[in-house]
Amino acid sequence: MILVLVRSDDEDVASSALRGFPHVGLGRGIAVTWEPREVVERALERAKRELLRRWEAEGSGPVFEYAVLPLSEEQYNSLRPMVKRALDEGAAALAKELRRLAVEMRRGGRRARELKAKFGKLAKLTAQINEAAAKLGIYSSAIADLQEAFKEANAEYLKLK
Repeated sequence: MILVLVRSDDEDVASSALRGFPHVGLGRGIAVTWEPREVVERALERAKRELLRRWEAEGSGPVFEYAVLPLSEEQYNSLRPMVKRALDEGAAALAKELRRLAVEMRRGGRRARELKAKFGKLAKLTAQINEAAAKLGIYSSAIADLQEAFKEANAEYLKLK
């Protein structure tokens, strides 16, 4: 596992730099990832090059610094409760949203195309959380609840025309 720290005085810069690789966010500019160090460093360098291009065009820009720290098993185990809490919070919020969407699909409130698009976005987020849970070895009732909510929403999605 790898701990990634990104510091910037522009919150959007920090979050966009972290979007370059799969991770679990632990706070603003703090993430844990299972990706190889080289992949993470390439993604952060790519974000840095993009920022430099933007800064050159605008004349100035926000602070951007990062650190990529490989974690030992013991260090990861110390962070594991924080990672689990972050995954559980994300899974619970997503399960709630999936259930709300399933109810809306049952009612047929919006057009089928809009509902399908919304389901597609939520399905992608569900896959990301499931991947993170599997890669990090974290299985909890919130993850199981998310999987059930996804099944329920998927059943309604398949009924849409």
